[in-house]
Amino acid sequence: MARYITGLPVFAALAATLFSCTKDPQGSGETPPEAEVYDVAPRAGQGWDIYTGTGYRYGASIIVNDDSSVDLWLAAPGGTFAEGYNTYLSEEQEAQPLGEGRTLAQSFEFQEEFVCVSIYCPSWNSTRESFTLSIYAWDTDYGTTVSAEPAASVRFENYRDNSWLKIYADEAQTGSVKFPAGKYLWVMSDGTANSGIWKCVDPGSAPGINAVSWIDGHEIDEKTVIDGQEVTPGQFRSMICTVDGSSDIYWDKIVYMHSSDGGRSWTDEVTSLRPTEGSRDALSCCDPGVARWGGYYYIGYTSTENSSGNLNQVYIARSTAPDGPWEKWNGSGWGGDDPQPAVTYEGTISDFGAGEPCIVVLDGTVYLYYSWNGWDSGLSDYVASTRLSTAPADSPDWPAHLESRGTVIDKSGMQAPDHTDVKYVEQSRKFVAIHAVERDTDDSYIQIWESADGIDFEMAGRVEGSLCKGIMNAGMSGDGMGHVRPGTVQYLCYAHSDAPRTWGHWATWWSPLVWERF
Repeated sequence: MARYITGLPVFAALAATLFSCTKDPQGSGETPPEAEVYDVAPRAGQGWDIYTGTGYRYGASIIVNDDSSVDLWLAAPGGTFAEGYNTYLSEEQEAQPLGEGRTLAQSFEFQEEFVCVSIYCPSWNSTRESFTLSIYAWDTDYGTTVSAEPAASVRFENYRDNSWLKIYADEAQTGSVKFPAGKYLWVMSDGTANSGIWKCVDPGSAPGINAVSWIDGHEIDEKTVIDGQEVTPGQFRSMICTVDGSSDIYWDKIVYMHSSDGGRSWTDEVTSLRPTEGSRDALSCCDPGVARWGGYYYIGYTSTENSSGNLNQVYIARSTAPDGPWEKWNGSGWGGDDPQPAVTYEGTISDFGAGEPCIVVLDGTVYLYYSWNGWDSGLSDYVASTRLSTAPADSPDWPAHLESRGTVIDKSGMQAPDHTDVKYVEQSRKFVAIHAVERDTDDSYIQIWESADGIDFEMAGRVEGSLCKGIMNAGMSGDGMGHVRPGTVQYLCYAHSDAPRTWGHWATWWSPLVWERF
């Protein structure tokens, strides 16, 4: 992971020089009356990538804590509702045919008992494919292992294309019995013409699992040749499940990381929030917007019930810890397995809908901002906008009291604008919003808007400084209530890409953000 920290001390020093160190120690959400008020504008310092994988981490929500440490939430690729450990390293994949008369296999080690093994299988749009999956306790080598009786075996008939298929220890395949810790080998055999498995193109393995993939008893490496043909290296996509769940796939989840050194290094990311199986948010949890007050973290996120990815709604959850577990808003309170939208969108199937929320708390009021994107009533123009709903911050069930304030930012006429992040800047006593324009192109930039009351926003230039090309879904930091405090170093984070571009293959950029007086 490449990181570049050139210029960070300079910007930190500049921030300290520009601002007095006045803070609101009680976290009341009110600007100290003795603070000098003057206009400021954000300038991006030289930054570095904090994610360079083959998937994505985008839609940053950032809280700078009182000790200057940083909490970061990002949207990340989803998975299935089973919980466990992947044997592979990345999401970049290709299909590996099994076909008739071949075997595909993978050995692995696991240091605790587990419920099942799940493998990800294509069928090339066919609904008539089948194969047998067996699992063996490893013994000495591949040949010795498969000469013994399998610990379990199951036949999959006419499986659905791109299914996660599972093998359990018990004959009934219920997960009532667990596999003990140890080394194992699973084997696919007796396949039909279009049976197969997805293979990660990275041949490596998750740490401690030491997975090895095999074709017809041959270990796959960069020099493997079978029947006179070179085999593309890679790692079969499987998951060792410690908690059972369905094989249904959800698109996105929200991950959490923490930094104590301004983003130079991060804790390992953890899955903070994911969809609830069988519920209205089952397809996705993405676009996090996090705030903290009254003893809780509140996270707004986007989800939908529509398989096209449109007709989105805004959901809210709360937790006493930044990484969860979260209680989702259920329409009348918190918790349970039936989350309900806090903001509902009703429109056509071609509308994005409502989503991409962010939260500011000021003077006892929750300001919930969110995208509201869709075709106008004449179906002639697609309107991208930011709307606002407010509620009393002292109500434990504040989502029930949200009142719409309508459109506060109209992005009509802009080329490919994306989601808006809003903060309250104490130095200027203004709400400041940013969003990318011409997203994911060489001409991308970050637009700034300002408002004295959080409702009437006007354009206020662009973010200047050191920026990448291909900017998407930018987020800027504040404290737990979305305030930019004088004297506190702030940050900017966004996904970005370079030509030639592939959707969903984005790096994530992190940089200091200095609020300069003008």
